[in-house]
Amino acid sequence: MTLDLVVIGLGPGGASTLYSAAKHGLKALGIDKRREIGVPIQCGELLPQPHTYKEILPKAKHLELLTSFPDNIIRNKARYVSLYSPKGVEYKDAFDTYIIDRSRYDKWLVSKAIEAGGDIWIGSTVHKLEKTSKGYRVLGRGRSGFFEVEAKVVVIAAGASSKLIEMVGLERESDEHNLGHVVQYVMAGVEADEDKIEMYSGRRYCPGAYAWIIPRGEGYANVGLGIRKPYVRKEDRDLPIIEFLHRFIYDHPVASKKLSMGKAISVIGGVVPVGPPLKSVGDNALLVGDSANQVIASLGAGVPTSVVAGSIAGETVAEYLSGDAELSEYERRWRREIGDAINNGYQLRLMIDTLCRSDTLMEQGLKIFGQEHMSDFVRTKVPAASKFLVWIEKIARTL
Repeated sequence: MTLDLVVIGLGPGGASTLYSAAKHGLKALGIDKRREIGVPIQCGELLPQPHTYKEILPKAKHLELLTSFPDNIIRNKARYVSLYSPKGVEYKDAFDTYIIDRSRYDKWLVSKAIEAGGDIWIGSTVHKLEKTSKGYRVLGRGRSGFFEVEAKVVVIAAGASSKLIEMVGLERESDEHNLGHVVQYVMAGVEADEDKIEMYSGRRYCPGAYAWIIPRGEGYANVGLGIRKPYVRKEDRDLPIIEFLHRFIYDHPVASKKLSMGKAISVIGGVVPVGPPLKSVGDNALLVGDSANQVIASLGAGVPTSVVAGSIAGETVAEYLSGDAELSEYERRWRREIGDAINNGYQLRLMIDTLCRSDTLMEQGLKIFGQEHMSDFVRTKVPAASKFLVWIEKIARTL
């Protein structure tokens, strides 16, 4: 069987690619290793409300799949985002978000792709990609045994750690400074403010990253955190990541009052890239989503950027196969629409890294510019370099 396109991984980025490609008339197949699309959930299930995209992704045009989904995908709506310092001081900003049902959202994206003419194989794992004169031979194992298909183009949307990235001659992220290791519970019996997304800092709980409480409504919440290994204290280096989460739930002076009576009903873990974007175009191959570091690194947010990039990828492959564009147009196009937000997120992350070296630095840094620039942080706006240097000088004088 010879196809125009094979998409490997059917999270938001891969499913958006499949939908876009099928909509443009391609014979496209999506392959996913999971037995059920969207399960287990892979993130905090947070999306900006449609009217906010003009602030956070002002150049993005491919927003259809982020702004037109059914109402039954929405679990809860929040109006505020709060960031807590290591000592528990709150810095709050108004920002409208949806807490969605990611399982339903991912299934909706895939159903859109199927309605447009795309095909999918679930419970199937790609083991090898072999370059051919016409594209790639895709080899793997599915529900009926081994399979082999030919594809003119492959799109890898299988996450930051996928070994398939190297099989198409591209590089995957390997620097631990640029990798966030995450764990999350879905908890019942939580006494959190359902109108507010909460983020927490502190090396004891989430070194090099942050912890979160994202209210689903009706006493449920997504409770998780990330860590980056270079920022873990020496005495904690042998600690399993789940123990950082337990510290946060039971010991944090603010969060424990809301969480300690709750019970975990599910757990997930994974790796989120928080580095600069990687090269996303190879020989008859594209990377989408986490595989290309298309993540707003300061927040660890990747669904909106992945959906936009996937929509662009499917469209560009269609134009490439019809002779109307080079495949390299994909990278130019996604950088034009979402590149500023991704690059700004990385620059903010580098600035935050300065504060992540100690809780004292973080505390003083937030005290000096936290409330004034909380809105900029949430919307991924980078302060002028001169202003940041002034902040650092002020922080240094307080130590």
